[in-house]
Amino acid sequence: MASLFRRADSIHIRFRFQGFEFKRTLKTQNQSDADCARAIVEQTIYRIRTGQLPIRPDVDLGDFIVSGGTLLPRAPAAAEQLAVPSFTELKDDYLAHIEHVAAPSYSGSQRTHLKHFSEFLKSRAKEPITSIADQDIQRFINRQLANLDPNTVNKQRITLVQFYKYVVKKRKLLLLSPMLNIDKISFGYDRFPFRTKAEIEGILTRGGLDEAGKLDLWECLYLNPTEIAGLLDLVRRRAEFETSLMLHAIPAYTGIRRGEILRLKWVDVDLEAGVLTAHSRKQSRSRREVTRRIDIHPELKELLENWRAAHPLGQYVLCTEGTTEPLSSDKANNRFWQPMRRTEWCLDVKKSWFKIGFHSYRHSFASNLASLGVDQRIIDEFMGHTTEEMRKRYRHLFPSRKAEAIRAISYAISPES
Repeated sequence: MASLFRRADSIHIRFRFQGFEFKRTLKTQNQSDADCARAIVEQTIYRIRTGQLPIRPDVDLGDFIVSGGTLLPRAPAAAEQLAVPSFTELKDDYLAHIEHVAAPSYSGSQRTHLKHFSEFLKSRAKEPITSIADQDIQRFINRQLANLDPNTVNKQRITLVQFYKYVVKKRKLLLLSPMLNIDKISFGYDRFPFRTKAEIEGILTRGGLDEAGKLDLWECLYLNPTEIAGLLDLVRRRAEFETSLMLHAIPAYTGIRRGEILRLKWVDVDLEAGVLTAHSRKQSRSRREVTRRIDIHPELKELLENWRAAHPLGQYVLCTEGTTEPLSSDKANNRFWQPMRRTEWCLDVKKSWFKIGFHSYRHSFASNLASLGVDQRIIDEFMGHTTEEMRKRYRHLFPSRKAEAIRAISYAISPES
């Protein structure tokens, strides 16, 4: 709701829209005129939210609302007049933009998600991006929720959030993202549990999954110690870059995230004490950096000692070859997946889709510790910000542990009693 207040020689109006507060002068002292202006503001906001009135990207949003949607920008000269790109054009530009910075599997998923939205829009996908209202997006999300798993639809919603962030911040075609008005998705149930390689392959054999569904399934992959050992051996034999093995070994032995690996410095690695300190912003709402300490496995300690001896320069554990600069995300992705190309771990060579990613080692690290009966509090400390939802995703892998716990209780009366 909009509110009025007096200041100096004029009545002002205050209102909120898409998470932002606006204050504008109404240039009048007349209360009746101010009440009319407030009604116009509230009606304009309603028309924008319901898709009746598209937001103009070329005018101030607050002034546009106060004008009742009638405010027009200065007419540009003929040489300045440019057509607003369509969703289809911006989709292609966005995918080209993230191709160099996003993981191949993630880029592929976003391509599929945007394709589904484009199919939903039909011919409107070729209209200016400003013609697509938040109501259109909400209808798409609602339709997807009626047919797909909420976890899958939430990934599509996240893709649209990132896409519109590009449209607003990089292309500056919209003042605010329409995704600010889209409802968050409530799951109301547990997310997909982690599965073994054999379980996933069995599900895929039955067919019926599109590309996005297959990728979602492989994101739940859990690797046992034997599979991880074989994978590390494969990387050791096939790697074209010496950093490849470390990019696999560090998360396999510690469960830390890709960003934490790339931020890891030698001052964070105490080989004498056998402790590694990971730095993360993932679980911090204030985006401040938080840390956690992880014990270094003897096998990883040997790898790190040999790596440090071979690379005496640079503050970062992993640097770009021939420099002391930290390894970038795109180079890390390239060196991580290169050894697995044209092996059983590669889903599609052309699209650079793989069965595992950095996160697969993280899932497996927690799962393998749990299978050994390690105290959950210790696992939580190593992982950082582990939720009950996440614990449920790997606990089911060890039914024998639960069975042993049940069998430990007995109410039978012994014959001697």
